[in-house]
Amino acid sequence: MNFVKNQKAQVRIIEAILATILLMSCLTLIPAQPTVKNTPNLAAAGQNVLLSLDSNGRLASLVDSGNWAELQTCLESALPLTAWFNLTVFDANMNPINSYPISNAGAQSNKVVSVDYLCVSPSSHYNIYLLRLQLSEVGST
Repeated sequence: MNFVKNQKAQVRIIEAILATILLMSCLTLIPAQPTVKNTPNLAAAGQNVLLSLDSNGRLASLVDSGNWAELQTCLESALPLTAWFNLTVFDANMNPINSYPISNAGAQSNKVVSVDYLCVSPSSHYNIYLLRLQLSEVGST
């Protein structure tokens, strides 16, 4: 009778060892997620956002009308959530013309990229504006 009880215990131990081996082999065979952070190229993203806003003349009309709140909303919806931005609009003499900062927060990183974009008004005056978009990724150092 002792032999039968010992045999059941031995089978349970072997079963536990096989389950452990199975779990360990699964963990070693499954590739680990890469730890390298794939950050988008913020300069290219900023340039693309400005190009897409200007493709139908919306950017120039927002600047002409001085609708800074709508311009900020457009940038917030087009840029990644992890991106900080600050936009300054200059006239042809490099004088800033936006009345308040067009930004979504304070800079979160010391790695800031700047994108300059030349925008021409479609009105009869053909005003020329330089838009300087500064971008940084939140949380990067």
